[in-house]
Amino acid sequence: MRIMKNKNSAEIGSIEVAELLDTSPDNVNSMARKGILPGYKDSKFWRFNKREVVRLIKSRKLINA
Repeated sequence: MRIMKNKNSAEIGSIEVAELLDTSPDNVNSMARKGILPGYKDSKFWRFNKREVVRLIKSRKLINA
């Protein structure tokens, strides 16, 4: 497991997003590559805005994605 040093606590990685979505980090990365999840690559790791992910979950836009 990779320990992340966040400058911004609202920024999370694939593992944390996977826990929020109850899915695998590989699935999270795939969703990011397809544009389903908004994020960006920092070197070789995907980074996500936690507020945006939570907002998408609450709006149910990630259901059946």
